[in-house]
Amino acid sequence: MQTKIPAVFMRGGTSRAVFFREDVMAPYDRVTCERIMLAALGSPDPDGRQIDGLGGGISSLSKAAIIGHCDDGESDVTFNFAQVDVRKPFVDWGGTCGNMSSAVGPFAIDEGLVPAVSPVTQVRVLAINTGKRYIAHVPVRDGCAEVEGDYRIDGVPGPGARIALEYLEPGGSLGGVLLPTGETRQALRLSDGRSVTISIVDAAIPMVYVRAEELGADATQLAPELDSHRELQARLEEIRCHAAVRLGLADDIETAHTQVKAIPKIAMVAPPAPYTTSSGKSLGADQIDLVGRAISMENTHRTFPATSSMCTAVAAAVEGTVVHEMSQAPTPERLRLGHPAGLMDIGANVSCRDGQWYAESVTTQRTARRVMEGMILVPQRYMEGKPWFEAEA
Repeated sequence: MQTKIPAVFMRGGTSRAVFFREDVMAPYDRVTCERIMLAALGSPDPDGRQIDGLGGGISSLSKAAIIGHCDDGESDVTFNFAQVDVRKPFVDWGGTCGNMSSAVGPFAIDEGLVPAVSPVTQVRVLAINTGKRYIAHVPVRDGCAEVEGDYRIDGVPGPGARIALEYLEPGGSLGGVLLPTGETRQALRLSDGRSVTISIVDAAIPMVYVRAEELGADATQLAPELDSHRELQARLEEIRCHAAVRLGLADDIETAHTQVKAIPKIAMVAPPAPYTTSSGKSLGADQIDLVGRAISMENTHRTFPATSSMCTAVAAAVEGTVVHEMSQAPTPERLRLGHPAGLMDIGANVSCRDGQWYAESVTTQRTARRVMEGMILVPQRYMEGKPWFEAEA
């Protein structure tokens, strides 16, 4: 008595998601698609474990995507990203995911949506959520996306084939401008009377940045430690919600808190400092240009979201932002970002013309792997919109 939906379980960078083909999901309306995704990941789970699905209990492991063929002449496939809330029956389509962006090319090749061309296939992708385009350079072998390789990224235990991602004109995913408020920084007073300085930048994804020191926080701490500081997390969420209002995503911070959860994301930034990563590796300050800790869906990200890292590299190149102030990168074209699991190297091409800042392109490298393929089994109560605890109530 369960509905079977063809799907593929993918790892992309340091995230995981359930991928669906657009032609498979076409018979279902948006609400039903969301119910299928909730069932696939095991949400909502009041205990935060997603024990009844494929999710991992944190935002980076609770994602889904719909991939379709694109015939607009500029892109090969479309990428429609969904962030699935762990504890609540909520799916946010407002942003995109750079980590899972790396899995779109391999998925498209292995599904036959794009013909494989050795040794590297260029897959042109239109990110539906933001309207932005990027090119994934995917290694292939024997007509399939290559999995094996020697490229390593911190936060993934083993090496894989290196996938280069080239984001074209990523600035202004919401309204077309890199600095949505027209300012590089602005003051914000919180409900506890504290005053902080923030920068709102939109490149690949809208982000709001704040200095860790202004919140009395240590940006070198790891995710579990930061998540245990509930007052800090509440302040960060309040800042994020204020930024959502300033971006025009919500009328007030209460609405932003309940209905606009995936974007903007928020990050604390700090100057380079030594720390020990989540795997026990020691990093010296000389290896890092900027220390950052990103918050996603009210939890500290175990690494750093890829799109958020790209926005951070752009923000570090824009004079006047708090990110630029904290960064000690010797050149604006490259940023070594220190995150909980290690380092991320991002390239950014940013220019200032007639007093306006523009992001020409951003590049990063990831690995991806097709983990499982088959059928997602969706209980009838999900198809009817009755998750188990609501049905019992």
